[in-house]
Amino acid sequence: MESKNFLILTVYILILFVSIENIFTLSISYINFENKTDIEIPNIVSRKEWQARPPVARELMDDKPKPYVVVHHGGIIQYCFDVKTCSAIVREYQNMHLDERGWYDIGYSFVIGEDGNAYEGRGWDYVGAHAPGYNTQSIGICTIGDFSNRLPNNAALKTLEALIKYGISLGKISQDYHIIGHRQTKNTLCPGDKFYEYVQKFPRWTSKPIPKNSTTS
Repeated sequence: MESKNFLILTVYILILFVSIENIFTLSISYINFENKTDIEIPNIVSRKEWQARPPVARELMDDKPKPYVVVHHGGIIQYCFDVKTCSAIVREYQNMHLDERGWYDIGYSFVIGEDGNAYEGRGWDYVGAHAPGYNTQSIGICTIGDFSNRLPNNAALKTLEALIKYGISLGKISQDYHIIGHRQTKNTLCPGDKFYEYVQKFPRWTSKPIPKNSTTS
């Protein structure tokens, strides 16, 4: 009789243990799922989709998260609010950088349109040609248009912030990154007075960035 009771008790304990383990596993899965949804992934239009020309050459970034994000504007009074128009402008940027400036490719890591899309330039993994002294240690993000007298629209600004957060989640941008304007790296008005005022309000903006030597085109 005692053996039978012991066997029943053992079975009950095993059932209880399995139930608790399943509940714990489900809870962990739910937590992980929730964490993933915290990152808003911006829509990135690939090079193939915007019909990029192939690069002349490429230089791989090192695998360390980048400490800087450099903000640019196109500097031309030319705006876009749909994929077709934005893609055409990004192709113009690439043509100018390749044919007039003799660079290897479009200079920026990403280009943002006021359609709310990010357009893949050199991407996360290849050294850009957008900010002297920072090309090897930054992600360069350009917003299409001239923002001397106005800000990019909310769709573009939201994508800028989402792209930075996404880069951090991928390990491409350091969690302790600093954001700077292009004018902090050379004598230029980029990213425009109005946009630069906005950039300076970012919590991660720094007035004292530290350059490194870089010869990448």
